[in-house]
Amino acid sequence: MFHTPTDTRLQFSPSIDRMMAFVGKPLPFPAGMDLCRDQVPATADCHGLRFAAAARKSPSRRASCPALTAADWRVFSSFCVARRLPAGYRVTIPGHVDRTLRFVVEGSLWQASADARTALLPGAMLGEDGLFSDLAGDLDVRTVEESLVLELSLPRQKELTAAFPAIAFELLR
Repeated sequence: MFHTPTDTRLQFSPSIDRMMAFVGKPLPFPAGMDLCRDQVPATADCHGLRFAAAARKSPSRRASCPALTAADWRVFSSFCVARRLPAGYRVTIPGHVDRTLRFVVEGSLWQASADARTALLPGAMLGEDGLFSDLAGDLDVRTVEESLVLELSLPRQKELTAAFPAIAFELLR
């Protein structure tokens, strides 16, 4: 009475069986993948890597060199806008709100405040005070020669912090 064979109630059609055989292995779990970092191309000319090299060589006190890997610098530079600025270009204007963090990759900038004048060489970072403040800045920054500057705006900095908190916190450390 209990020795009768049991049939499966759900029969897959042959087309489903072929599709399942074609798919092969299951997809990886999304949390285990680093989707953003894998999408950043490993180009030979990365402005972030050039900034890091310039900061390591710079004798200036304003040089900023966070402890980031080459992949981290590529990710960081993907959040920035690289701008070539002509000589004499006014980067920041006193009395204006500017919520952008800038990194000097090439060239040099001249910074004048109420009490001092400073040269900003490759590897220097500027605008960290204005990034998190709603107040107007008092710095007058101009390019001395044609310069390459990486700009990280406040919205992009927030995106960087959300996507890669370790990179963002190391950058502003």
